[in-house]
Formats: sequence, C-alpha cells, structure tokens
Amino acid sequence: KNINQAKLISKELDKLNIRHAFTKMDFANANSIQNAFQKFKSHFNELNIFINNASPKINRENFLKLKNENILKNLNTLLVGSVIAIKNSLKIISRKKNNSQSFVINISSYSAISGGKNIHLYAAAKSALNTLTKALARDKYKKNIKIFSIMPRYINTDTFRRKNSIKNKKDLKNFIKSKKIKTVKTSSDFAQFVYKKIISSKRLIKDPIVHFYTK
Repeated sequence: KNINQAKLISKELDKLNIRHAFTKMDFANANSIQNAFQKFKSHFNELNIFINNASPKINRENFLKLKNENILKNLNTLLVGSVIAIKNSLKIISRKKNNSQSFVINISSYSAISGGKNIHLYAAAKSALNTLTKALARDKYKKNIKIFSIMPRYINTDTFRRKNSIKNKKDLKNFIKSKKIKTVKTSSDFAQFVYKKIISSKRLIKDPIVHFYTK
C-alpha cells in the first residue's frame, strides 16, 4: 500500500547487502496476486517463509445495513485474496528440492473468536482463515512444510490506536487500565514472537492456531 515506505526499507536492505525485491499486491484482484508471485519467481528460485499479513482498512458498519455488493467485495478482499495467495505460496514451496523447513504463517485476529462491534465480515473472514489453516495443516504436501495461523490481541499499531481512539500516552494508559491488562505489545514484540516461537524455535508446535495474548 505504501510504496514510499517499501522503498525506504529497500534502501536499508541494500546497505546490509540483502538480496530482495518488492511489489504491490491488491488482494481484491486475483490477477494482481498472480502477477506478484510471478515477479517473486523471477527473482528467487525458492520460497521458505510466506507470511500472510495482508488486511484492508476495516470499515465498521451495521450488519443489517450492509449492501449485498459490498458483502461480496469485502469477502473477496478479506478472504478470497488470502486463499489465492496461500495457494500460490504452497505451490512454490512444494517445488523446493532440499528438505529445509518451510512455513506458511497467516496473521489472523482475536476477533475470529470474540467478534467485534460492527466488524462482522472481518471477524468471519479471519475465522474462516483459521479453519482453512487447520485443514491445510492436516494435508501432507511435504513433512517439512508447517502451516500456522497466529491470533494477536491488542498490538499497538495505527489501526489499533484509531479503532480505540488512542491519541496519546494517557489514552493508552486508560485503555490498559480499562482492559485490566499490564501492557499493550508493540509490532516489534509481535515480530519477535513469530520469529522466536515459530520460525527459529526447535520446539515443535502441534496446534496450527497460535495465540498471542497481552495479559
């Protein structure tokens, strides 16, 4: 979505001599997803880790006031796009010649369990993503492919702050107090969790649905 930010990250990776590429992908457009994976294959021989963290802006709307065309459009973006991307990632991973461990990691949401005020389609899509993850985890593509869905709760992102009307540290402190929790984790905390507990961990996690709670 933010090409300028992608370019800044790319410059930092250049400094570290890390081979990389980036492209824009529209999850509401199947051709856009297909083209993005084609571009990936033109740069790299194989895929080891696919993290599906795509999510459009969440529009809160009364369920009974949803227009039929918007229901289809939203579910295409929220769910169908993810299904197509996951399929493409598994196809590339399955072609690997070596036996190194590979991962497909879907970033879900706690709303898949709890729902949320006027985010019915988002919650339903994330719940469906969890069910798909469970089904795929049982399929035997190769023993070295692990498929997970991680459900975070309360991460201090722009969306989180906007959704909860948090504009400053005082607002955040009041939110933490109202929810009776100790802290709200950062994006960096979550990234470290994914890396340490899933990707680099030697401890085998059997349940494909992984919770990331803030207590």
